[in-house]
Amino acid sequence: MAMAETEAKKAMDLPKGFTPLSDFVELKALPQSVVNVIGLVKDFRRPIVTTGKDYKCQISLIDMSLSNESEGQDVNLVIFRPPGDMPTVKSGDVVVAHQVKTQRFRSDPLSLLSSFSTTLHIYSATTIPSPPQQAPAPSKPSATDKKRTPAPIEGQYISWLYHNIDKTEIPEPEVFEIQANQSLNIKNKLCELQDVRDGKFHDLIVQVVKDPHDFGDKVTLYVSDYTENSGFFHYTNKRLDTDGGRDGDPYGYTHAKPRKSNSDIQSEGPFGKQTMQITCWNPHATIIRERRIKKDDWIRLLNVQIKYGSNGQNLEGFLREDRNAFKNKICVDKVDMPEEGELMDPHVKNALRRKRDYEKQLKADSEETKYTKATDKKRPAADQPEQKPRNAKQRRALKRDQAAEKEKETEKEAGEDKEIETPPDLNEQVVCENHDEPAVEVATILEPATQEFMLQNAPLVVKLPFHDAQYRTHVRIVDFHPPRIQDFACVRKQNEYDVLSDYSGTDSEDDDDDDEEGRVTIDKYVSTSEQNWEWRFALCLQDATAAKDPQTREKKTNKFWVVVDNMDAQLLTGLDACDFRTNADALSQLREKMFILWGDLEEKKTKTLAEQGKKQKANVGKKKKTSDRPPDSDDEDAGAGGASKTEKLAFSNRPFTCCIRQYGIQVKEPDSEKADAGTGKRWQRMYGLFGTKICGY
Repeated sequence: MAMAETEAKKAMDLPKGFTPLSDFVELKALPQSVVNVIGLVKDFRRPIVTTGKDYKCQISLIDMSLSNESEGQDVNLVIFRPPGDMPTVKSGDVVVAHQVKTQRFRSDPLSLLSSFSTTLHIYSATTIPSPPQQAPAPSKPSATDKKRTPAPIEGQYISWLYHNIDKTEIPEPEVFEIQANQSLNIKNKLCELQDVRDGKFHDLIVQVVKDPHDFGDKVTLYVSDYTENSGFFHYTNKRLDTDGGRDGDPYGYTHAKPRKSNSDIQSEGPFGKQTMQITCWNPHATIIRERRIKKDDWIRLLNVQIKYGSNGQNLEGFLREDRNAFKNKICVDKVDMPEEGELMDPHVKNALRRKRDYEKQLKADSEETKYTKATDKKRPAADQPEQKPRNAKQRRALKRDQAAEKEKETEKEAGEDKEIETPPDLNEQVVCENHDEPAVEVATILEPATQEFMLQNAPLVVKLPFHDAQYRTHVRIVDFHPPRIQDFACVRKQNEYDVLSDYSGTDSEDDDDDDEEGRVTIDKYVSTSEQNWEWRFALCLQDATAAKDPQTREKKTNKFWVVVDNMDAQLLTGLDACDFRTNADALSQLREKMFILWGDLEEKKTKTLAEQGKKQKANVGKKKKTSDRPPDSDDEDAGAGGASKTEKLAFSNRPFTCCIRQYGIQVKEPDSEKADAGTGKRWQRMYGLFGTKICGY
């Protein structure tokens, strides 16, 4: 009897080929490695359905390496199997897992994951004898688990382990069953910030909008998903606070002391009630430090408690240690931002769209504020006339101007009613949208933009910088830019919105001013394989009807430049943009496509460029007069500098029907009198090709 007790207490080594669970806690084991483990069941999450065919369950295990010095530590074994092959375990059962893979999921500690080759042997705690007796055969193994026969040494070790391990952390069977059943009460707690409520627990996907504040025992995050919640603190954009929240009359005629705005904090945004403060305690605070979570990172937060903060007025988030059996679970993790939009979490993608819209609106508001400050004009009161009544002489002059304008309008309407001639040799290999819309002449597209208003019961015609309009017309191509077709695509700066399917890259064109002084950008150091290429070229179009008449062929009102942006060029050519200088096959495909559109134009333009190159060599040192961009499309500047030699050549290309859009862009303007788009900027009319496709080839 004494000898049996001595054998029972004698230390026994872990069988050869098995890994102690402490190796996973202490990160001695490498992720994606295949291991064998033995452990006692501490907790069990019952099988639940997944998006695939398999179910999922989770078992928490401890062994001798964790029971003594690692209080509260355990290792999770995640199992994916069909429901009929799922294991059934109870408190204190011993699990022998063979051929399981180590994994790191998000920011959680290392865990174990089953695979097709995994075998699980479950030994019921009620049937394990005292050592040195060997444990009986495992209970009810599945067909997969029967493929492997346990070694005798495993049975001996199981008996020794069960009767020598400290079972303080093993819950009573009744408690174990309650916790296991509660694991099936799964609710989808993921929501947007606009839907969080006091007293609730939510999962969140948000962006960090400030660098974390580290207080030692806790870390404070400021996050947003660009939705508004009336319970959040209101952050004011002081750059847009033009009146400083002035007490007194709204127009600033009195000199009352400006009141404090509802935020004394200068925030970088997002402004309004779109930001929530979240306080994180350990172990989550430690993960935030270790993962170096910072401003602009997208993160996933689990089980965040929402309640009113210390001021009792604003909702805040609180992330504490999980006190149930899975108290080591980490609830903070960085969100992967894949390059392919299809692989991105749809919640992140929607938040990115909201952020993009927010930044567009913020930029528009900022430009409007700058313009308001520059003009510094006070609005008249509602009961005051905007200007003095005209005298008799002014009224007669106004009537003459109105009569002349009406006559022009009548002539214009008569011209619009007349259906323009469709060229007989129209290129049917080029098609466009809006077939029901009548085609208009190029001269109509280039007419000055005006708008008629009523002022004191009299019409007033105002000249506008541009119209937001679309047209359908018949044209032929007489020139293109850049002058070499292999330069029709360029590298675009990488952007966080690249993954959005509705992002074309053209939204950032207005931000190119950052590098127009010649500063070197980071794109220079990005390898070609990592660069994003986009289409960017322009076409000079000439009215198809006017091109036949030598007397009207060279008129400014018969031709203009159109920009072809990334998405519209992709539709036009049916090709993806790339580095055409190094991709000969893609360049050949592009040439064949464009030949359908412009015939022998490229061939003749190349010949002209070669002749110009010879002349330039002879004129080395002389100032160049050529521009690095096509002429402006504005009505005053179209064809600036006269027609190029390319435009004067006779071409074999056929006219085609296309869709044109008119729009405006902001350009720099040093003259304050011409700056109609804000301080130092003016509107410039532009034209773009859209909705047109080359169907041949």
